Amino acid sequence: MLNFPYLRDQAELSVTGGCLSTIWLKDHQALVLRKTRPGFDAPTIRTITDILSAIDRGELNDLRYIVYDFAHGVREAPRPAEGFGEMAAENSELIVDTPVITLAWARGLMTGSDFDFAMHCSAIVAEKDAQFSFSGDPADLLGLYAAVGRTLGFVKAERLMDSNTALTAEDAHELLIVRDVVEPQNGAAAIESYLARFGRRYNASHAIFRAQRMVQPGVDRRSLVALERN
Repeated sequence: MLNFPYLRDQAELSVTGGCLSTIWLKDHQALVLRKTRPGFDAPTIRTITDILSAIDRGELNDLRYIVYDFAHGVREAPRPAEGFGEMAAENSELIVDTPVITLAWARGLMTGSDFDFAMHCSAIVAEKDAQFSFSGDPADLLGLYAAVGRTLGFVKAERLMDSNTALTAEDAHELLIVRDVVEPQNGAAAIESYLARFGRRYNASHAIFRAQRMVQPGVDRRSLVALERN
């Protein structure tokens, strides 16, 4: 198991292919998980699940933010490995029981499991070049459909799925899928700048995100799996 508090300020996690790395910001109050490969394979799921479990156990008491930095460019996400649904659900519920706000930082193309997981964060922040696509095998999009439907309503979610088009960051912002649209920057500079501003309203934001999660119905992944099998 990784010893998260003692990871270097920029360290590669033990994930096959080196697709996941950490960057600590705000004196270790913010943990950036930079993901350079689309989708969620088994090692990535295990590593993120370990981090979420460590937070639940109270091992990262100073942590206030996890930022998932989707830095994989314009490549589409493959089908996720087993355990993705449980990981997404645990990430979604983190805001209820802990002081940690989860942010998805979208830089390029968000599809499939990447888009799905982002919708299970407290909020999505998108750089202006980001796109949000509903294309793919319908069986692989059930989780995304449920997550978007929970936010926008299922009629609107169905129309977006049927359109099979990609939303720009601004389009996604107008639909309330994206919280903020920011200028693109290399590395963690934009994230650090955003958190510096966001941190001034941390308490209010945490209360709002927590209330939103508590009143929104959760996505029952077991029902989705059963539906897919049928």
